[in-house]
Amino acid sequence: MAPSAVPQLLSGTARRLVEILDGATACVVSRVIGDLLVDLTQHSSSGRIDSGHEYLVSDFPLTQQVIESGEPQVVVLSDPEADPAEAELLRRIGFESLLMLPLETSGSSWGLLEVYGDKRGFTGADVEAASAVAAETGRKLEELA
Repeated sequence: MAPSAVPQLLSGTARRLVEILDGATACVVSRVIGDLLVDLTQHSSSGRIDSGHEYLVSDFPLTQQVIESGEPQVVVLSDPEADPAEAELLRRIGFESLLMLPLETSGSSWGLLEVYGDKRGFTGADVEAASAVAAETGRKLEELA
């Protein structure tokens, strides 16, 4: 395996998600290591996001749910029932919506895909398209391992 294969795959996935999802402006790909979520790469069409951060998964209950259940979740600031921790993060980094998807290999969470958007939430079609990209990326990660 070429040393650059995994970083190229992940950066390509982030770029692809921003390009194919209507309203998406940024994507961060993170690695799950126990209770730690480590940003590995990002792509932004707006330049408004930076990578290289680490978070405790347990500080973000909805993120933890995505990682543990394998089910995507959407957060929209205009939703009065939005998860408070995720909504605060969205406010801090200046986005209106977030689509979180697990990045799975061999049936377990390897990482997390976070797609950020402006002005609206993500539709069911967006979740379906992003889930297909996440599944494809997971299969390719398995092949590279």
